[in-house]
Amino acid sequence: MALVASVASSKGGSGKSTTSLNLGVALNKLGRDVCVIDTNLSTPYLSMYLGAPHVSVTLHHVLEGSAHINEAIYKHSSGTKILPGSISMQNVGRLNLEDLQRHLPEIQSDIIILDGAPGLDTEARASIKLAHEVLIVTTPELPAVAQSLKTIRLAQQFKKPITGVVLTRAGHDLDLKIKNIQTILEHPIIGVIPEDPYVKRALVKREPVVHAFPNAPSSLAYQELASYLVGQEEFKHIPANQPIQRPERVGFYKFLNWSFGK
Repeated sequence: MALVASVASSKGGSGKSTTSLNLGVALNKLGRDVCVIDTNLSTPYLSMYLGAPHVSVTLHHVLEGSAHINEAIYKHSSGTKILPGSISMQNVGRLNLEDLQRHLPEIQSDIIILDGAPGLDTEARASIKLAHEVLIVTTPELPAVAQSLKTIRLAQQFKKPITGVVLTRAGHDLDLKIKNIQTILEHPIIGVIPEDPYVKRALVKREPVVHAFPNAPSSLAYQELASYLVGQEEFKHIPANQPIQRPERVGFYKFLNWSFGK
C-alpha cells in the first residue's frame, strides 16, 4: 500500500504547493513512483503551476462519480504523476474530499502526496485525515510558525504522526532561529528551502524548479529533503545559513515509511 502524506500549512503563501510538487519530483528522481494530488478543492493550483489549468478529467470528476481516479492522473515529463483539481467552482460545495479515501487504493504508486488547502477549515482537515503522515510547511517567521502549531495540534487530534517541519523561503538575517522554531513546534526541522529566484523563474516556465533548474539552491534543498526521507544519506547539501541536525531515531522510521510505503 502506498504511503499517503499530507503536506499541510495553516497559512497561505508558505510554499506548500511548491513543496508538494518539487518534493514529488525529487522523490521521483530517486526512483520512487510518486503521485501528487491537489486536494485543495476550492482553489486548486497544481495545474496552473504546470501551465495546464484546464484538463479534461480532474479530482472533482472523481469525487462526483463521473470518472475513475486513474483517468484523472497525468504524467509530467519528469515522470511524476499529477492528479489536478478543477479551477471551476461548479459543484464544489457538494463534493466531500473525505470520499477520496475509497479511491486512493486504486493509485499504483509508492508515495501519494496530498497538497492540502491552507488553514484549518473542512478541506484542510480532510486532507490530514486522509493521510498516514503529515509534513508541516512554514516560513521562518513568528506568525507563520505560531499558525503551524495549530496544524500540528490538529494532526495530533486525528492521531496522525508528524514527519517533520520544512522551512521555506529561508536564509534571511531576521529569520527565527531553527532551534527556536523547533522549541515552539516541538518537532524537528527536517528541511530548509532557501529563498531562491529560480523558484519564480521555474514558475514562469510552468515547471517545478527541481525539474527546470536542478542545480538551483532550492532544487538542491528539495533533493536533500527527499534523500533524507528515503534514507539515501549520500546526498548532502546545506541550503541555508542555519545547518540542521536531524534526529536519527525519527529519521529511521521515516526511512522505512517513505522508502517502502505504509
